Amino acid sequence: MVQDIKGNLQGVPKHLLEEMAAWYDYNLEKDLLVDEFLGQALARLSLRLNREIALYINRQGKILQISLGSRKTVSLAGTAIRRSEQRLSGIRCLHTHPSGSGHLSALDFAALRQLRLDCMAALGINEKAEITSIGLARWPGTDQEMEIFSSLPAAQAFNLSAYIALAEEAFHQCEAPKQFQAALLVSLTGGRDDEEVETSLAELGRLAETAGLLAVGQLLQHKDKPSPATYIGKGKVEELRHLAQISDADLIVFDEALSPAQLYNLEEQTGRPIADRSILILDIFAKRARSNEGKLQVELAQLKYMLPRIRGQGLALSRLGGGIGTRGPGETKLETDQRKIRRRIQDLEERLDEVMRTRELHRRKRREEELPLVALVGYTNAGKSSLLNALSNSQTYAENLLFATLDTLTRKVSLASGQSFLLGDTVGFIRRLPHHLIAAFRATLEEVREADLLLHVVDGSAEDAQVQFQAVMDVLQQLGVADKPVITVVNKADLIENPQVLKRLLALWEGSLAVSARHKEGFERLLAAIEENLSKKWQQVEILLPFSAGSLLSLLHDEGHIISENYREDGVLICAQVPEKVYGRISPLIVRS
Repeated sequence: MVQDIKGNLQGVPKHLLEEMAAWYDYNLEKDLLVDEFLGQALARLSLRLNREIALYINRQGKILQISLGSRKTVSLAGTAIRRSEQRLSGIRCLHTHPSGSGHLSALDFAALRQLRLDCMAALGINEKAEITSIGLARWPGTDQEMEIFSSLPAAQAFNLSAYIALAEEAFHQCEAPKQFQAALLVSLTGGRDDEEVETSLAELGRLAETAGLLAVGQLLQHKDKPSPATYIGKGKVEELRHLAQISDADLIVFDEALSPAQLYNLEEQTGRPIADRSILILDIFAKRARSNEGKLQVELAQLKYMLPRIRGQGLALSRLGGGIGTRGPGETKLETDQRKIRRRIQDLEERLDEVMRTRELHRRKRREEELPLVALVGYTNAGKSSLLNALSNSQTYAENLLFATLDTLTRKVSLASGQSFLLGDTVGFIRRLPHHLIAAFRATLEEVREADLLLHVVDGSAEDAQVQFQAVMDVLQQLGVADKPVITVVNKADLIENPQVLKRLLALWEGSLAVSARHKEGFERLLAAIEENLSKKWQQVEILLPFSAGSLLSLLHDEGHIISENYREDGVLICAQVPEKVYGRISPLIVRS
């Protein structure tokens, strides 16, 4: 029976464990909160061990679980409670406060609510092993619903059955379904300054909100290097567990990518699901993906993230295929799950390779048509899709959300000179964008590699605009396109209240321009800058075109930009800007280049 004692048993003599284990055979009267025998036994052992002791007792008075803690706290989880969340658990918790009063802590009230206990009671014990006070938490579980009994006889006079009936009624009145999953945000300074850490945590909060979570608190540890086992230190893990219990958090989200071991250890020690920045971004991507290609890319990234992190515990893989005959002789569930994931990853990679081949055909056709490609790049929610809509007069999806659009969109834009170009939108970037995500979206990001010109869109109204700018440049460096021609476009200029802020931003980046996609302001200068940049890939020539070469004249009008036409006796003298393909066909007729 000793093995049935839960919690921290280190250093506890065996005979004392056996004495406690014998309590499992003891039945308390169902109408009593605590009787004299149990109260005195708890007080004596709790003081001797200088530890909290918790008993879980059902409505028939039978002790279901005994748990040992430390001097200040005891684990209040792990009992066999009723499955239905529409009723109280039918279990009450009686625990001790050695060398303290019976006043309940925030953790006690949180446990009452989260475990749906009938009641939570604490025995305050003095240095003589006497019960000096007994605290009782009433539903809905706040310090206003606490009753203090001054002695053991006063608590014995309390009618527990009548109280439980009232508690059930209070439970039904106060238990409204949660509208959001509550999340705790955790970060480590890691040598960064306070401003950078705060900015990163604020962004994590926006990511959590975008994923449908409600941030109910945050925990920051000032430490240079993360712990290999739990990312944060041992003491902080304990603090995090208590904070999660008090705030009733459903999930704990870390601002950095966690290793499989860190994820596992943190879940074990906090009793809460753990997520990191990577899986949060992947979850948002999964919600935003609309095209078949986008869905394939997101699923591939999710599976590559999941593969090293699964431990075979209830992982739902039914949608990955399988069925009869998928498990070999002696193969474990974990091995089967991993094999299914690897097989699905291979299938997705083959399908995305086909997507890339199709995209290459489209790019080849575009190159034949000699239409230059301008790609919009930038931080998520910088306004790229809004700028695409405004410049091309289209109505693609654009919202004031992180990662509102994932799928590559391309629209044709005409310049005042008559020259046209293709404007392509791309997935937004973010700080510490997961590497496997960049790999999964390689088909989409190929558009950036193929672009003749990049428009780097910066949210000028963001407080950390410079940090966002550098985050995008870091990703462009990873893609190997940092040396491409770039025009920096400071968007949302209408939201910048201080003109000096806009002036400072424009001075930071040479050749940058301010625009407002919402009000279509600053477009004339932007289009002129695009035309000037693209014209470097064209050549200006003078051609003497015979009157018999009507097809070449049509070609110049369709593919080039006519600057002037002068009709002479021997033909038409034309000054035009032409792309390389057209230049090759008209080169014998060029008078001056």
